[in-house]
Amino acid sequence: MFKLVAVLSAALLCALVRGQEDADDKKMDVFRLPENTSPESYDLWFAPNMNDWTFEGCAKILVNINTPDTIAVTLNLNNLTVTNVSATDVSNNRDMVVAGLEYQTKNEQFVIRFQKAVPKDRQLLVTIKYKGYIRDDNTGLYRSSYIEDGVTKWLAVTQFEPTSARLAFPCYDEPMYKAKFNITVVKQNGQTVLSNMPILKIEEGSKNTTVYFKETPPMSTYLAAIYVGEFVPKKNDSKITIYTYKGKQGQTEYVATEAPKHLKVLEKYTGINYMLPKMDLLAIPDFRAGAMENWGMNTYKESLLLLSNDSKTKIKIQSSEIVQHEFTHQWFGNLVTCKWWDYLWLNEGFAAYFQYFATGMVRTSWPMEELFLIDEFQNSMAYDQTPRHPITTSVNTPQETVDIFDAITYRKAASVLRMLRYTVTENLFQLSLQYYLKQFSYKAADPTNLFSAFDNVLYDKNYEIGNGLTVNEFMSNWTLQSGYPVLNVTRNATTNTFSVTQRQFYVNKTDTTINETAAWHICLTYITDVSKNFTYNSSSSVWTNKESPLTVFEAPEDINWYLFNPKAIGFYRVNYDVNNWMALIKQLNETPTDIHVLSRAQLIDDAFNLARSGQLDYSVALHLSKYLKYENNTTPWYSAMNVFSYLLERMPRSDEGYEDFKSHVSSLAGTIYKKLEDLVSSGNTEFKVLSAWETFSSWACRLENKYCLTKAQEYFNKWQAGEKIPADIKDAAFCIGVKNSNGSSVFNNMLALYNSTNSISEKSSAESALGCSTNRTQLSEYINHILDGPNGLIKYKDMRSVVSAISVTPLGLDVLYEFMSTNINITMDQLPNGEDIITFIYSTLASKVTNDDEIEKINNFKNNSTVRASVRPMFENSYKVVEYNLEWFDSYSVGINQWTSAYGEKEPQDIEITTLPPTTIAAGTTTGSTSMNVTVKISTTTPKPSSATLNAYSSLVILQLTVFTVLIKTYFL
Repeated sequence: MFKLVAVLSAALLCALVRGQEDADDKKMDVFRLPENTSPESYDLWFAPNMNDWTFEGCAKILVNINTPDTIAVTLNLNNLTVTNVSATDVSNNRDMVVAGLEYQTKNEQFVIRFQKAVPKDRQLLVTIKYKGYIRDDNTGLYRSSYIEDGVTKWLAVTQFEPTSARLAFPCYDEPMYKAKFNITVVKQNGQTVLSNMPILKIEEGSKNTTVYFKETPPMSTYLAAIYVGEFVPKKNDSKITIYTYKGKQGQTEYVATEAPKHLKVLEKYTGINYMLPKMDLLAIPDFRAGAMENWGMNTYKESLLLLSNDSKTKIKIQSSEIVQHEFTHQWFGNLVTCKWWDYLWLNEGFAAYFQYFATGMVRTSWPMEELFLIDEFQNSMAYDQTPRHPITTSVNTPQETVDIFDAITYRKAASVLRMLRYTVTENLFQLSLQYYLKQFSYKAADPTNLFSAFDNVLYDKNYEIGNGLTVNEFMSNWTLQSGYPVLNVTRNATTNTFSVTQRQFYVNKTDTTINETAAWHICLTYITDVSKNFTYNSSSSVWTNKESPLTVFEAPEDINWYLFNPKAIGFYRVNYDVNNWMALIKQLNETPTDIHVLSRAQLIDDAFNLARSGQLDYSVALHLSKYLKYENNTTPWYSAMNVFSYLLERMPRSDEGYEDFKSHVSSLAGTIYKKLEDLVSSGNTEFKVLSAWETFSSWACRLENKYCLTKAQEYFNKWQAGEKIPADIKDAAFCIGVKNSNGSSVFNNMLALYNSTNSISEKSSAESALGCSTNRTQLSEYINHILDGPNGLIKYKDMRSVVSAISVTPLGLDVLYEFMSTNINITMDQLPNGEDIITFIYSTLASKVTNDDEIEKINNFKNNSTVRASVRPMFENSYKVVEYNLEWFDSYSVGINQWTSAYGEKEPQDIEITTLPPTTIAAGTTTGSTSMNVTVKISTTTPKPSSATLNAYSSLVILQLTVFTVLIKTYFL
């Protein structure tokens, strides 16, 4: 008789391990863990070594046996070296005999096999000791650095979502497996260590200190977190503490003041108090995502958490939104978690929704629904009008999971949730979410659980959403099929009926992936010139036909125009016959505010995207946009800027018409910029005004609007002379200052400011301004700083934004191509994210090149035999945009040029621009804000046309488009 030892030595471990030599290039073929076991709790011990960037770890996992005769425990593990494994039966404290271990490398799994099968309902304590590397790719346990008093300081922090916890410890790395965590970290003396929970106890040694943290509630592995470094806290009277390094402490005041309000509003809305005893917010120098909701230890990009007094208004709005997003996850994602990544939208859709609407509860004067329409609703529509996955999708591999962190999962899901809120009413929406959160607290859920919660509440309240639908039927219809519909609406004046036909909407009319049988449940709300009631009531409204794409119902008599989907509540586009389009245009020119601002913005977005897809003549969309001269609300202007930007990137291929079209858009841009300039100059400090001033000053100046160029240069001259200028005008002022400069002094000073300013807001203004240079040598110098490495001028996290800044001019595109073609191998070999940078540059070029020489160059580049296989598929996919853009240009550019020639706005006469001689800006110099008096007065509007003129104008356009109308009706009916 002899006793078999359950603890394996390193030598014996190596002998028992099989499969470690599996080829890395084999595709993953097992995607989920077997459900025969599950975790009850984890005791995790980490000892990071920040000298050689390694760490030692020990994971003690209390494992539940869920099936009879279980012979193995299978965990997720990736890029870790196991040194010791043991297992104990907890019920009898008997050591288990470990018969073998198997690394299933390609499947990122680790199998522990026992000599004897284990009965169901037993618990095993599995102990695994291992080693790993502190990574440099922003995943798992990774390192980041910053400069403090001229010294490079390092930190180690975790980023586990979605599938990177397995890079730091062996685990059940799937969201459905919730367990309690007891985390212990060994740190060097003088370091700060943080985790999800407060510190339980500390054991101090001569060199190292061991910190034990309190046990967490049950949670998924991707939410576990640790930090080790030298950050210092900014504490207030709430549970919230903000951590950053000493040089940035002064920039935490805004978030420190606002964050407690955002947490409190969610507690009130959900009826559930925040569950943990503390909430730490960390500003991480190198961070791939915008922010991460680790329970009790949220991590953020520095730019979203650190705001100086003179930060741009838009950054303050974004900071509030993202803090609200991550706080929402403490309920939607952390407390109740999606069962599998197919249902990621249950986490991210709600977070994207509440980042606007809960922020609106905190900042009641901010127009959050208008911001939602532009940032989420319209952007998700633009993304989803080419073939994409449905909201509830199917993913298997880690890469597939990463890929669905996209506009569908965030923005479209949030837009459909907004539609649901209006459908069931705000009160029942809130009650249903409270029911859902309480029912599934500390559990995992799928969409049917959410929908069932709604149906239960609606049943109790005796509320019908309409058309005999349950919430489950309604929402499944929108979440399980991809894309969205366009409604073609016509009115028969003789029979007083509306005819509504729905069809899946894609912008590429030649695309063969359109599902001809796709149909959606749509509540058909509308207003008319006689009845402008924007109240949404689904239960008393007409719904689309369940059996046919055509729905016919009674229309009001004696109306001049009608508008469907008021306030853009439904996630669909609407097209009309030309008569109704022109009647709407007439209304907008006479009294824009008779139509809700959300609808005005959506009319612009719908019209231009319908034209892009060939379902509406561009002349109608362009005629519609002319009303903007009378538009005083900035929200429709954002829609206009976005749709015009699409045209402006493609029309340079037109040698004869581009300048006229650009002049037309420039004139419009100058209109809104001057309105905002006047408001700011008169002392208006509304967030909406100031953030729009930043956006539209940059837009108008980029379009070379004369008035904007003059004002921006004036601001730059004052800044250059040492005066403070508002942060919200710095993007435009810095850009024009660099663009108009002679020699290298201004560029070099701006580069020095970019490197030295302590204000992240000012750094972003300098970053974009450097891309405005008209000097090839300067732009080449700028982009080549990417190769400087982690301690260089351009950090990894800023590389994409630098590329985008340079890409705004034809010269910049040429410089980007030169850099890519010369440095492709160096970039991919030397930079941790080199492949990402190269493919981003190529995709940027593919989306913006227009002339034949540029197109030939990037086509030849992707076809070069020396291009590595790892990036070739991404090049091929990006190049499809070039082909589509050429097809678009051939189809629509002539018509746009003809319209511009006949109806386009013209820029005013040239204005003299005065520049100051460049002066040297001292390193570290920053500027603040001040109000400026406007002295230049230029009329950029034309007199409002008379009603008779509008009628004649409309008749002319209707005559021109009669044939097109017939084609459209034929196409849909």
